[in-house]
Amino acid sequence: METPDTIIVIGAGAAGLLSAWQAALGGRRVILIEKNARAGIKIRISGGGKCNVTNGGTIDAMLKRFEKPESRFLRFAFHAFPNGAVRELLRQQGVETYVREDGKVFPSSHNADDVLDALIRTAADAGVQSVFGAPVLSLIREASGSFVVTTAQERYTARSVIVATGGMSYMKTGTSGDGFRWLTALGHTVVPLRPALAPIELTPVPPPSLQGTPVRSCRLSAVSGTETIDSFDGDILYTHFGLSGPAALEISKKAFLPFEEGKRVEMAVDFLPGTPPDAVEQRLTSAAAEGPNRNLSTFIANFIPTKLAEPVLLQGELDGERKLHQFSRGERRRLASVLKRFIAGTVSGIPLDRGEVTAGGIPLNEVSPTTMESAVVPGLFICGEILDIAGPVGGYNLQAAFSTGYVAGRSAALR
Repeated sequence: METPDTIIVIGAGAAGLLSAWQAALGGRRVILIEKNARAGIKIRISGGGKCNVTNGGTIDAMLKRFEKPESRFLRFAFHAFPNGAVRELLRQQGVETYVREDGKVFPSSHNADDVLDALIRTAADAGVQSVFGAPVLSLIREASGSFVVTTAQERYTARSVIVATGGMSYMKTGTSGDGFRWLTALGHTVVPLRPALAPIELTPVPPPSLQGTPVRSCRLSAVSGTETIDSFDGDILYTHFGLSGPAALEISKKAFLPFEEGKRVEMAVDFLPGTPPDAVEQRLTSAAAEGPNRNLSTFIANFIPTKLAEPVLLQGELDGERKLHQFSRGERRRLASVLKRFIAGTVSGIPLDRGEVTAGGIPLNEVSPTTMESAVVPGLFICGEILDIAGPVGGYNLQAAFSTGYVAGRSAALR
């Protein structure tokens, strides 16, 4: 049954929980519908189960990490519910947080369940009525302006609906793209969905000897022909299918675009970012003078993980058993070149389902940045990852979900 003050929230993730909480605080009857048996499954697995809840930077610094259209859209929401408000909300529920040197904010317990439980309690304390294990079958808008939400068990009617169903990353958590189907049926468009913050599959796949090998503080670049598509300084991890780790995740979104067009995209590793090739060559020359009888494979372990010595030397067509004093200047130059641009492999796939977030989604020009209300369907509010927003690693995407959810819930209550 519909009552004039009913708001239905579909999706009990980060954005859905925050929007339900705010709508209930606004004096509305709020029904939160979740297809899974419990809320926030994606929150539970975020940050490797530790939950990187937000970033500790200033609002302006955080916004600069998003692409310009995303930054403009998020500015109001980030000021309405900033990172400090997220930490205070958790603190009020007994969950302390801390900021790492890299700016990432984690719960002091390093337990994502503590964050999720705090958000669930916050919504429940505000009077939110939660319905779990209830996949929504349809969302329609009647001629009267009311919305009808149908699940396998029930039919709900409300004057306002908040859609916070997420994108299509980690589909095993329930983000299977249902919201896109409902919203397109209601008149919205969808920017093509693409992976973001996703691992990169390579051909050839790394040999078993390399799987699990980390490379610290390198520069990973996506290269297509003579063009460098994107680069990022950070760590990478060799896996059984290719590359993961922060640097791989960061460049996956832009690397996917030429790959999608059928272009050949290679992953190039600079083991010594910040050191120009001639300086690397000089270090090799100096080392040869200081320890002429050292063999090359032992020496280059000073620059790269030991397990990578063989493929690096193979790519440089160099014999690792030869002594340093036996290498010509041309060979030293060739080694310097490989250390600065080692081809880890060619991209064979960047899976949407394995990305931490989904790029693409509901276009930002179809949603009000100050209310999160649809510009197409009055009374419909849209927030979280279903929007065309995909920020970098570091807590930015959860903050976007919290902030847009907060604004959506508050605005729906005031409507």
